[in-house]
Order: sequence, then structure tokens, then C-alpha cells
Amino acid sequence: MFLFALVAFSVRTCVQDTNTSEIKDIPTPLEAKPKEVPKLLIAEENSFEGCSKITRGVLITHCGSCHQSSLDSHKAGAIQIFDLDMGINWHTSLSEENLPGIAQRTQNKSTITEQQKEAIAIFLKLKESQLKE
Repeated sequence: MFLFALVAFSVRTCVQDTNTSEIKDIPTPLEAKPKEVPKLLIAEENSFEGCSKITRGVLITHCGSCHQSSLDSHKAGAIQIFDLDMGINWHTSLSEENLPGIAQRTQNKSTITEQQKEAIAIFLKLKESQLKE
């Protein structure tokens, strides 16, 4: 009986008082807080180089079989338009006429995120203005 009384007393004293009206914020550990993306990284992602890198990554996944000269499946005509194996210079052979094709081939792919689609759109606009200069 004594043990029962001791357990009942312990449980009763451990229950939180629900009559308080003040809500306190519980500080979260630094590891649990979402990391902020530095503004410099955001600016780099929206730069020509950043958007080109994202676009190239998407194109490797969706168009690489034809547009990578290192693959046996590559097509000579596709390589003349652009070769994804050229690294950061992959887009140098693109002409203004090729840009709508990239937009069309990437627009309705469900595996391409909205952020990637936005980066591709930015890349295409910047590349088009670069070609007009």
C-alpha cells in the first residue's frame, strides 16, 4: 500500500500544470534550426554560370544519351548542337535556334523541379541575350 501511495504521489507531482495561460517558446538547438542560404549563394545560382550548371545537370539526366560524346549512344547531330561532356563550356556551340528545343524538352518533365525549371528559363534568357550581342 505504501508503494502505491508513493507512485501515486510521484505521478501527481510530475504532471504539468495546465492552468497557466503563458506560453513559453522552447529554444531549439542550433542543429535543429533550418539553415539560411547565404545571399551570395542565391546570387550565384541566378547567375549565368549557376543556371548553366543546373541546366547542364538536368540535361545530362534527360538528354545525355544523345548529347554526351563519351557515350556510345551519342548522336553526331546532337553533339553538333551541344556536347554535355564539354563541362562548363557545354553551351558554346548553341545557337539561338536551339534554345526553344531545350525549353520544350524540359518544360513538362515531372522529374524536373520548379527551381530547376526556373534556372533553365533564366539560362535560356541569358544565353539568348548573349547570342544577340
